[in-house]
Amino acid sequence: MSRGLCVALAAIVMLACSGLGALTDNGIARAQSLDQVRAIITSPIDGQQLFGLVNILGSAEHPSAFARYTLEYDDLSDPTVTWLLVQPAVQQQVRDGVLGTWNTNVVPDGVYRLRLRVFLDDGQVGEYIVSNLKVTNRAPTPVPTIPVVEAAPAAPSVTPGPSPTSPVVQPPSNNPVEVDDGEPEGLSSRNGADTAQPVTRQNSTRINLTRVRQAFCTGFYLAVGLFMLMVGYSLVRRLTGRGQSRSWPGRWPGDWDAS
Repeated sequence: MSRGLCVALAAIVMLACSGLGALTDNGIARAQSLDQVRAIITSPIDGQQLFGLVNILGSAEHPSAFARYTLEYDDLSDPTVTWLLVQPAVQQQVRDGVLGTWNTNVVPDGVYRLRLRVFLDDGQVGEYIVSNLKVTNRAPTPVPTIPVVEAAPAAPSVTPGPSPTSPVVQPPSNNPVEVDDGEPEGLSSRNGADTAQPVTRQNSTRINLTRVRQAFCTGFYLAVGLFMLMVGYSLVRRLTGRGQSRSWPGRWPGDWDAS
């Protein structure tokens, strides 16, 4: 056999082997590489704080060998727990849309990571992981501290004083007015110097209860005395009338002449 023929046969065998390697057991062509797989999560991002229902955005696709994709989460604070499904596997490709919704209310607060896995029909898998996701459903949301700005002092408000009122002149009254005996009427002393100043006396309309009480008691005693005199006078007349009625009827008219 010539040398050229041997080289040709070797080349044919190599091409046949490479063709068989490109076929699966079912005769379907395998994907040559994972370069065409697009598996990416655009939201949430690394270090983001999450609570409630969280929409996971991104893409999961392949131009010719796409089979399905899955979304999983992992609790970084519990090493005994491995990846858990966010939802069942999805067999429809997604491009720049909602991959799924993660209900963080059913998991304890902590630090998590998400994983997107795209499965091809030849068994190859492309994945994308987002880490340091902080779930805070039960912890209060921190409120940003606002610096306190000192307000400018307000201008002092002017309080209006009492408006001048005209003096009220009382009409003259017959009631007596009490005068303080400690200071002479019409004169006042200031700082040791005797300065005569007129004292304005105002008529008072108050009732002198002391004098009213004295007048009432006097009238009451007079009324009681008069009443006692009238009662005594009535008793004396009654006794006198009885004595006369007993002595005069016992005598006959003839006896009057004899006497």
